[in-house]
Amino acid sequence: MSLLPQSTNLGKLEIIEVYEYYDAPCLFACRNLSGQLFIAVWAEQTTEFGTWLYVPISQRRFETVRSGGIDLRDAFLNSEDGFVYEVIISSDNSSDRVEIIWCENLIDDWLPMPGEFIEFGNLPLPILEVKDAPLIL
Repeated sequence: MSLLPQSTNLGKLEIIEVYEYYDAPCLFACRNLSGQLFIAVWAEQTTEFGTWLYVPISQRRFETVRSGGIDLRDAFLNSEDGFVYEVIISSDNSSDRVEIIWCENLIDDWLPMPGEFIEFGNLPLPILEVKDAPLIL
């Protein structure tokens, strides 16, 4: 099963940092070709599908979360846009799905624990330049 949804409105995603790993990344940052950043957390796994929460995040807020200024739970509960994406990745070949969940409707058990921080301190940020998207003529 893939960690990143394929052929969805989130675009083509790439992982830029992994923060927690348990047999596979379960908390990571990623971005799409247009430069939109996301922090993703594994929420639930069944034999049929995996569920992830992807919070869209500005570079400034990403830097604050990454340096320990905002805990991970608050990054999801108080998303800048008021919602997160529920990403459902199928175990078989069916299409991945992306749905919007408003922050006030998030399932508590799916969120990071209160007081859980990413603390990279002064370590440099990953390269955040937007990669050139392919030209479509």
